[in-house]
Amino acid sequence: MLNEEIEIQKRALERERQAKFVAEEFVEKRLYELYSENINLDKKFKSQSQFQELLIDNLVDALFVIDFKGNIIQSNKEARKLIGLKLYEEFPKSISEFSIKNSKELKHIFRNIKQDINKELNLEWTFVNRQKHEKKVMIKSRLLQDYNGKPHAIQAIVRDITTQYELDLKLKRRYELQKFEALILNDLLTENSLYINAWSLVHHIAKFLKSDDCVFYSCIDDKLIQIAAAGDKLNPDNKTIKNKLEIPITDGIVGQVARTKKGVIIHDTEKTDNYIVDDVIRLSEITIPIILGDKLIGIIDSEHPERNHYSQYQLDFLLKISTAIALTIRNSNIELEKKLNNQELLRTKNRLESIFNSVHNAEVVESIEGNIIDVGDAFFNLFGFPLDQKPSFIGISCVNARNKLKLFFKEEDKFIQRIDELIQSKETVQHEVLELKDGRFLSRDFTPVFLNNKIDCFLWRYRDVTLSVNYEKNIEFEKIKYKSIIEGMNLGLLEVNKKGNILSVNAAFCKMSGYSREELLGKLAKNILLKENKNANKLITNAEKRRFKGESDAYELPVVTKTGEKRNWLISGSSNINVNKEVVGSIGIHLDITEIKQLNDKNDKLISNLTSSNEELSHYAHLVSHDLKTPLRTISTFINYIDEENEETLSADSKEYIRTIEETISDMDKLISSTLQFAEIRSSIDDKNKPINLLEVIKSLIKKYFSHYNDFKINLPKALPIVNFNETQIKQIFQNLIDNSFKYKDVNKSSFVSISYEENTDHYVFIVEDNGIGIDELHHHMVFTIFKKMNQRTDSSGIGLWITKKIIENAGGKVWFESKLGEGTTFYFTVKK
Repeated sequence: MLNEEIEIQKRALERERQAKFVAEEFVEKRLYELYSENINLDKKFKSQSQFQELLIDNLVDALFVIDFKGNIIQSNKEARKLIGLKLYEEFPKSISEFSIKNSKELKHIFRNIKQDINKELNLEWTFVNRQKHEKKVMIKSRLLQDYNGKPHAIQAIVRDITTQYELDLKLKRRYELQKFEALILNDLLTENSLYINAWSLVHHIAKFLKSDDCVFYSCIDDKLIQIAAAGDKLNPDNKTIKNKLEIPITDGIVGQVARTKKGVIIHDTEKTDNYIVDDVIRLSEITIPIILGDKLIGIIDSEHPERNHYSQYQLDFLLKISTAIALTIRNSNIELEKKLNNQELLRTKNRLESIFNSVHNAEVVESIEGNIIDVGDAFFNLFGFPLDQKPSFIGISCVNARNKLKLFFKEEDKFIQRIDELIQSKETVQHEVLELKDGRFLSRDFTPVFLNNKIDCFLWRYRDVTLSVNYEKNIEFEKIKYKSIIEGMNLGLLEVNKKGNILSVNAAFCKMSGYSREELLGKLAKNILLKENKNANKLITNAEKRRFKGESDAYELPVVTKTGEKRNWLISGSSNINVNKEVVGSIGIHLDITEIKQLNDKNDKLISNLTSSNEELSHYAHLVSHDLKTPLRTISTFINYIDEENEETLSADSKEYIRTIEETISDMDKLISSTLQFAEIRSSIDDKNKPINLLEVIKSLIKKYFSHYNDFKINLPKALPIVNFNETQIKQIFQNLIDNSFKYKDVNKSSFVSISYEENTDHYVFIVEDNGIGIDELHHHMVFTIFKKMNQRTDSSGIGLWITKKIIENAGGKVWFESKLGEGTTFYFTVKK
């Protein structure tokens, strides 16, 4: 049993081994097959990839594969050719390497296709490649997806359609030109009127040129006359031209085309000197001559507000059809020329009649045989003949007429003689002045009139020029008068041209310089007078530059006279301007200031010496005042000692003598103090003025001198202004005036002084009013006199008001007072603003 089981197990194991062997063999075979299939598949893939690359590279269209960052993943040979790369140039790695304009436009195109995964974009695009060639292309683009169906790039197939586009454009343009030519010729053939044809022509050409401005000029008698216009120059109400121009054939771009008979395009009128502005400035212009044979019939001219608007094909086409236009409008132009000539003849006739019968000119026409042909109306008025006698003058002998006419002239025989001379010479003479017996002056013109190169008649013209002659006489008189004044004055006058050459001098200049007129005229002024003085030459050169700019100036100049003497001149110069307001030179007036300069130098030294003396005097006054007060104090002290020690033994007379000595010492002390005060005022004269707050000044004076007096008030009714003054002196003014009111107060009254002011345009008036004892009218003249006192007060020196007056007047002000005895005194003084 056991052996059977073992046997069964062995057979089962063998079957399993056989099955495993078969399975391994099958797997090995399948693996081999798979390996073979894989190798074949790889070869197939490589072959397909190479084929695909070969296919892409040989596409007739350019191919680009670009990721969403703008990087170029794939391209072909046509793409390189389309971009315009040279052999040695690398293909761009990104569209950012293209021009800014191309790059922006491509990003915009790809942005549109990226928005729709199933969208294919077909469009035409124009760009300029690296060879500066303009390309017209058709772009067919779509999104590329990965294995997950997610878009990862853009494929663009770009076909160059430039040649086809240009061909289509040429065909389209040719069709338009043929249509346009047929339209113009049809209009011209149906009408004979130049005006109608011209209006039709400018309308069609303006439309063809895509411009709002087109003008037709007709060439008549070397003038280009506008006869039709389109655009802003057209008046739609009556089909006329606004601001119609007539241009000489020598002027402007149309004149250039008329002369050369060659059409032109002006791409930028701002760079063209001969551009003529019509109604407004435009920046480009095209001009075409209309020629028949060798004769210019007219000009077509169009302008546009933008630069580079017109193209060569437009010029070529218009030149091509210009001959057909010329044939059509030739006869109409001849009729217009006749019409314009007749109009011009009529205008000329009317102008001549108007001139002949002018109230200002008296004309007489004399035939070659010596008879009067015609007489202007003004002739009768000029000589006082009745106008109704005009028919009787026509046809009479000129000899008889002259014999009558000579009676009016101051020199009768000379009048007749000169007429004979003019007729014999047969030469035109103008503006001969003749004097009449009544004091008037006439101007006479004589003109031979030619017809077919032969003298046909003589024209005499008379004009009353009395006012003009008298004016010229007055001018001549004034010229002589001012010339004599200039010659006689002590100021030297010099006139030079723009180069500095002397044109004229007067006698005073010759005397100042030592040169004669002959030595000066025509010479360079600075070479004669400055003697190579570099500083003076520079000064003159700068002055000339200012004068040639129209500026006047004055300056001091050192010069050397003919004798070699060095002098100082003060020169006032100005520009010399002609009637056209052009600077043609300069005129200088010269004053010799040598002696004045020397005198000024002496004065400066004298002032310097006086200043030093004043300073020394002021210093001396301080010393003397101090030295004088010291012995006075000593005398006063010892007199007091004597009085005190001998009070009981001194007699009444001795005590009176001592009081007199004390009063005298007090007066002396006051006088010395006033002298010192005057010295201080003198020393402060050189101090600069500055803004002074008068309220602060008054307060400081009250605090220093008057605060302990209860029976004397200082009133300020209103705030005082700030003045520009010497601080020391303004304090002295108010101190003296207040002190004067205090000293002469009325003990029987409640005393005060009031300080106020009034404001005027250029100054203040200050008012110092008190209610003191007043001043007797008999003493008014002594108030401002030095060392004069109204009474014998020991506390007054009589110098304070005198100092006040000096300070105020030296500052340019005035001081005065009003006073009544027993009522008080009011002082007034002014201070400049």
